[in-house]
Amino acid sequence: MRRVPRRGALVRALSQMRQDLWLQGVAVSSLAVALAIVLAYMTLCYNLHRALASLSTGAAVVLALEDGVSPQAGRSLARQLAADAMVERARYVSKDEALRRFRRQLGRHRGLLEGLRGNPLPATVELVLRPGVDPEAGLTARLRELPGVAEVVTSRPWLQRLERAVGVGRELAAALGLLLFLGVVLLVANTVRLAVYVRRDQLEIMDLVGASTAYMRLPFLLESVIQALLASGLAVGLVWGLMELLATPLALPLGLDLRHFLGFPPLLILPLLGLAVLAALVGGLLGVGRALRPELL
Repeated sequence: MRRVPRRGALVRALSQMRQDLWLQGVAVSSLAVALAIVLAYMTLCYNLHRALASLSTGAAVVLALEDGVSPQAGRSLARQLAADAMVERARYVSKDEALRRFRRQLGRHRGLLEGLRGNPLPATVELVLRPGVDPEAGLTARLRELPGVAEVVTSRPWLQRLERAVGVGRELAAALGLLLFLGVVLLVANTVRLAVYVRRDQLEIMDLVGASTAYMRLPFLLESVIQALLASGLAVGLVWGLMELLATPLALPLGLDLRHFLGFPPLLILPLLGLAVLAALVGGLLGVGRALRPELL
């Protein structure tokens, strides 16, 4: 039996793509739209997470220190509390850092602090408690007895509700993100199956002359990866342009700005490429696995 000429899988994938440019256009454009939706979702989730983080220090308990406490003593107290079994982490915040944070949270109203003489904010030690720990269960009373502590402040009820809502929101966001990823995988799988059916005559000839199933499948996998990379570039350009168009300076409550939610973070490009390649591989395997079963050739 004659042997099939052994060309590299990448060369065969590129050759297949040149033969069906219309199919490549449809595949890349549809995948670009799907990845643009995923990237827009990732961008909004990331920006929302950053905006919510700016509203709170993330500390469940804040220890306001007396004016005479030195920075070295404050850092030492933070290290001491970090070793407590009820505390997940502790951090010392100087008076200057507290004022900078307050200015940032005021946003466009930061000009109110221009005439301020001195720094009225105290140095603090911020505590993040371990999950399930109630700060009112004896912890705050013990913290008030520590030397150098002027006041102990726990999270306000609305902030605690906000933190619980953010936790639920993260779970919902992860579930919706998984559904979007599965949608991209199914789109890739159907595109690969369509490509297999378009080239079915060629594949039957290759099967007759002795080509293995793996030999025929690999170019389709590489083709789907190339399509995913091209579509990712288009998706990045589409989402970046859309965000730039919509992200106009518009002040929002709590010192936020519309650009905080609609700014495009370049650090999401690499995760998008990784997700696109993963979806291409998983979807490609599903597509060629169903369309190139030996009994169907």
